[in-house]
Parts: sequence; structure tokens; C-alpha cells
Amino acid sequence: RILGPFGKHVGGRGLVCIVRERMLSISRVALCSLAILLVEHCTTVTLTRYTQQRTDVPRVTPAVAVLLTELVKMVMSVTLELSSVGGLGSQSTASDLRRTLIGRPWDTLRLSLPSLLYTVQNNLIFIALAHLEVVAFQVLYQAKLLITAILSVLFLSHRIHGVQWLALLMLTGGVITVELSGTGPATQQRKQHLTIGVPAALTAALLSSSAGVYFEAIVKAKEIDAPSLWARNVQLGIFSIPLASAGVLLSGRSWRAGGLLRGFDGWMILLVLLNASGGLVVAAVIKYGDNILKNFSTACSVVLGTLLSVFLFNFRPGFQFVWGASLVAVSTIVYTAGVVAPLTRKIVPAVDAREPTAKLLGDLDSGNESVASRNDD
Repeated sequence: RILGPFGKHVGGRGLVCIVRERMLSISRVALCSLAILLVEHCTTVTLTRYTQQRTDVPRVTPAVAVLLTELVKMVMSVTLELSSVGGLGSQSTASDLRRTLIGRPWDTLRLSLPSLLYTVQNNLIFIALAHLEVVAFQVLYQAKLLITAILSVLFLSHRIHGVQWLALLMLTGGVITVELSGTGPATQQRKQHLTIGVPAALTAALLSSSAGVYFEAIVKAKEIDAPSLWARNVQLGIFSIPLASAGVLLSGRSWRAGGLLRGFDGWMILLVLLNASGGLVVAAVIKYGDNILKNFSTACSVVLGTLLSVFLFNFRPGFQFVWGASLVAVSTIVYTAGVVAPLTRKIVPAVDAREPTAKLLGDLDSGNESVASRNDD
């Protein structure tokens, strides 16, 4: 009843059934990656907020944290490329990896653009979480679903149906509602935090969407002797590490007095490891799923982030904030359900009532087989 024409379009089945069918059409690798990404994203965002807003330990320079994350990610990627690691690795040889990186310079050079975007995005996430609550950041960050959808239509020839555009409009309204919600007195300090935090979060969403769509186009391209997923991450690291190093040099004023590792403790080391492993999980989701599924997983983490913020940071959301966050969560689910909507349409052939029963059953079986093959596609 709520979905109106969409409910008729899917044969009156509930939204939960639609989402379940969508999940069943995804490979197990993608589902496992999505589950890991959900927990990782929620934990990482919460931990970043804690380390950036605590007062008993000096604040870590974001550029230094990003550089260490890229270094750890490079070590993980090389290890997965050259060994099996429980069946996850490629078991390639060092000469094969060298041939991929150096023997195909143009192919490697293509990864310079997403490397730049991801590096700037990671720095902006630290800045945003230093000035925003966890839930506010997560909801604003979901603007990347709208940006990703538009970019996917323009550059990946994805089709977006009417109900999905409706969900994207709901998402935009939810993000604006959260941004305008008042969760405290309008002090000068709070205004300054919003002035810095909100643009940082929205810009990070834009860069994440752009880099994700570009990377998806590369890893899903049908190429002869295409590099493995881990080799692609090594190619990203070739550019992201120098870019992150440049960021450290440019921010020298903020770390020169206390040293590069100022503020690093057990929590920050854990955060670096989570960010590095999370980058590889995101690549796996894009490879075996798509950017829409990745964004769906991170949107679900808004709910978990809200619960954690209430208990850990004494966060008390107002009605306007809850309404905006609910719009974001519902719009994300409706958008994902819209992906499977065309697959749920069953076409039963018209038959003559005078035909024998066996003929009728045969026609129905053939119709169901055609629908099953379409679902497989």
C-alpha cells in the first residue's frame, strides 16, 4: 500500500521478500564481503570519531594516519597476490606481478585517478569526524548513493527505474533534514563545526562515488589476461602512497612539534588496520557485486552507528534528526528493492480453456523456466 504502483509491479509481495530475493541473487563472496563491510564501516567510523574528538590524547594528524593505512594496505595486497592465504590469494609470482605493474604502464596509469580521489577522501573523513557526530556523518555520507546512481547511469549504462529515482529523492530529503536538524544550542563553536564538518562529509561522498564508479568500470571490464583484484590494489597503492606522503609533507606544521606518530596508541593502530582491510573488502564488493550494494551496506551501518553513539557518546537525537535518518534508511532499502523489481515480473502465457490440462501445465512450466533463466541473468 505504501509503495503504490510499485507494490503491484512486484505482484503484491512484501518489501522484505523483495530484498531477500535480491540478496539470493548475489554471489556468496559478495554477501560475505557485504557483511564484513557493514561491521567494518560502523566500527571504523565510531573509532575514528572517538580518536579525533577525545581530549586526553593529542589528536593524530589525518595525513599521517592515511599514509600508514596505505602502507599497510599495500603489504596486504602484495601478500594476497603472491600467496594463497586460505584460498583468498592469487598465488601469482613476483615476475608476474612485476610484469603487471611495469610491463603494462598504461593499464597501471589508469589507476592514478581513483588513487588521488581515495587519498583526498580518506583525509576528508578524518576532518569530518573531528567536527560531527558519528550518526550525522554517516547520514550525510549517504549522499554518495545519489551521486553513484547518476554516475552509473552516465558512465556504466546502468538502468534506474522510477521507484529508484523516488528513493533517491527520499534520500536527498533525508540528508537535508539531518543537516538542518538541531541537536543542540546554536553556539558559535557548533556553527564552526558544521561549517567544516558538513562540507567535508559531502565532498568525501562525492569523491567516494566518483572513484568507486571509475574503479568498477576497470575491474569489471572484459579484458584478456586482466590483472587480479589484489594486483589492482597494488596498482592503486603505487600512486596512493606517494600522494599520501605528499599530504604528510604539506601538513608538516601540525605534526612537526610532536612527531609523526603523535597521538598513536592501541586504538589508532587498530583503526589503521581496520581502514586498510576495509579498503580491500570494498574492492571485493565492487568486483563481485557493485557500488549500489556497497552503499546499501554502509547505509545499514547508520542504524548500528546510532545505537553505538547513544551508548558510547551520550548522543540524543531529536525528532527531526530521527525523521531524516529514517528517510535515509528506508530510501536505501527501497532503492535496493527496486533493482530486483523487474526480475519479479512473471509472464504467464494466455491459453485456451478448452485445451487439455497437460498442455496447460506444460505452458506454465515453460513460463516459469523463462522467468528462472531471466532471474539467473
